[in-house]
Amino acid sequence: MRSAVGAAIAAVGLVTSIAGTFLPWLKSGSTTRDSYEVLSLRGFAGLDGVAGTVVTAVWVGLTPLAMIVVALFVFRFSRFAACTGLLFGTISGTVALLATVQGDSKGSLVGISTAGPVTTLAGAVLTIAGAITVLTSSRRSAVRTPGGNP
Repeated sequence: MRSAVGAAIAAVGLVTSIAGTFLPWLKSGSTTRDSYEVLSLRGFAGLDGVAGTVVTAVWVGLTPLAMIVVALFVFRFSRFAACTGLLFGTISGTVALLATVQGDSKGSLVGISTAGPVTTLAGAVLTIAGAITVLTSSRRSAVRTPGGNP
């Protein structure tokens, strides 16, 4: 039962994190950009080469990874799904935390909008909490205990 609750929490976290990537992450005047639109500006940050390609591939790959984790939970590969969910939560949570710490720069022309990063961070925390719950839930063991029934 505890494993199922953890899987449900992780699934809610995965969906919340992905939803957060589509919310505003950057504001420029009255224009807001989601995380994918921000990636298209990576040339301005000096990430034109291999580093920019890797960052883009990893970030864009989070959505299919989340879908795979949910499918693994549905098909009862809970431990593998939880380990993969930890990876997802670590990547998305780290990026969201860095953006959240930069904060909402009120009054500036260009700044970070906290709606997307905070939502993504909350989802990452839920994903990690659910994954840890799944991994620490008790399971039946094939090991025979002394004095137990044959």
